[in-house]
Amino acid sequence: MAQTGTPPQIAATATTQAPLPRSRPLLLGVFGRDQHRAALVLKKNGRTEAVGIGDMVDGAQVVAIDQNRIALARRGAAQWITLPN
Repeated sequence: MAQTGTPPQIAATATTQAPLPRSRPLLLGVFGRDQHRAALVLKKNGRTEAVGIGDMVDGAQVVAIDQNRIALARRGAAQWITLPN
């Protein structure tokens, strides 16, 4: 059976362009298990980096990594960053 391409109007409707926020780090993914988790983060400067607990991201320290979020601590306050919907 031959496959046909997607009609342009369908492709345009199904594809949405949206700018990524650059005002804060963006969590792209979490990988690993339990105590050995790491996260893939898009930093404010546009670079993507794999990080673990104790690493620094844009001046904040990674203090926790859950299945779908990471906690960054700066000046004694922690902020959770979750995977985008």
